[in-house]
Amino acid sequence: MLFRYFLILLFVLVSTLTYAKETKFEKRLQKDIKKLSKISGFIDNELKLYDEETILDKKNTIIIIYNHGSSTPETRREECIKGAGRIPEAISRLHNKKINNMTIRIYRMCSGARGLSDHHFDRVHKLFVNEGNPNGFVDIIDYDGIKLYDKIQQHLRRQIVIDTIDDFAEKGYDNILLSGLSAGGFLSFYLTAHFPDKIDGAIIFNPAAYGGKLRQNYLPRQVLRDYWEKEMSKFSEINSLLFIHDDDGWEDSMTLSFLIEMNKVRTINYTNFGCEPPLGGKYKAHIFAVYPEKDSCFTKWEAKNNYIISYLESLFN
Repeated sequence: MLFRYFLILLFVLVSTLTYAKETKFEKRLQKDIKKLSKISGFIDNELKLYDEETILDKKNTIIIIYNHGSSTPETRREECIKGAGRIPEAISRLHNKKINNMTIRIYRMCSGARGLSDHHFDRVHKLFVNEGNPNGFVDIIDYDGIKLYDKIQQHLRRQIVIDTIDDFAEKGYDNILLSGLSAGGFLSFYLTAHFPDKIDGAIIFNPAAYGGKLRQNYLPRQVLRDYWEKEMSKFSEINSLLFIHDDDGWEDSMTLSFLIEMNKVRTINYTNFGCEPPLGGKYKAHIFAVYPEKDSCFTKWEAKNNYIISYLESLFN
């Protein structure tokens, strides 16, 4: 009898602890989303937020949702207004421009909720080393019954962006595109491929995910990169405009060949476009689109060639 009571008590205790931990994760996620939502919103060409209520004709509005790059570890919340989080002037300058009688609006999407902790990644890495099964990452279940794979920052961002798109659709917006730099670019590619019924196209600057050229010895990130590439390679087409540079320290035309070769991916390789990289090291050429913030060489070059406007005109002709 005492043993039975002990088992019941143990079951209740374990259930309570599991629920508490699950609630802690959910609370953290909701806290992050709430804080980031204060930075998200419609912006003008000076990057100032304005009230959505000023948009009166939703049917004739083109929304470009911009997804920021990532410059902090998974354990930190992305503030998405500095560094790789900046919005390229080539995008912000499109505010209020007309495409075949439709007005462009830019939405700054701040979705960098905190993902897996270093403890989680180290745990996975040890499993790889000890068991030699790197493919198991996508199947590892955490204490609360959720796959670790689904708690990765990039995967949390996917759902945040899709929820935002669904909200816009419910309000009556029909014309939605994604844009992004680096991790935000890869995220935009992924979502555009998976949800062509919700997303009309994408404007991507130097996409990157988990290493690319810098294949690491840290197995979890290698596995994530390989898995993402495998997932994306299932698609035969992604309607998009892609800007790449072969001196990019993260990705180039070789590592991104699986995307470049797809139908409807319009690739602009600007390696020899005549501008010096704004920074050195691994960031060389990776952030041409956002550095400097104003009057950059990249912005002037893109405007002269009219790549983005031409792409938008082809989508909404």
